[in-house]
Amino acid sequence: MRQPNLNDNKMPTPTIPILIPRRFAIRLLHEAQIATAPFLSAVVADEGEGSAPNGWMPINEGASVADMQTMLRQHGKRVWALYRHRPELPNPPLAEDFADHPELLRLTASLAIKGVLQLRGWWVIAGAIVEQELDVEA
Repeated sequence: MRQPNLNDNKMPTPTIPILIPRRFAIRLLHEAQIATAPFLSAVVADEGEGSAPNGWMPINEGASVADMQTMLRQHGKRVWALYRHRPELPNPPLAEDFADHPELLRLTASLAIKGVLQLRGWWVIAGAIVEQELDVEA
């Protein structure tokens, strides 16, 4: 299972699916459903190379991804991706969403067919926003 890494300079491969545990994907989508602010921003964490994402923390106003990474390291975790949800804006994420740590995967919650929320992943590659295939594990 290939995982993004804040310090990894390898080019992402959007055609190779990234696996996400089902319960975790459902939790992220639930957070998007109950969000009261017009914008939900969070870091998604894992426990190191090859591990699946297993935690998230909201990015509070004034905090940076570097601040969040420092907090996560204290708990044996690292930044795996950034999660952004803006219900009023369509997917994909905006170019400005990649201004801070463009090497990180971006996750978004978007409405699929029949109004069902789905989790989607995105990279910025050579200035273009490219969708990452995600597989949700059973």
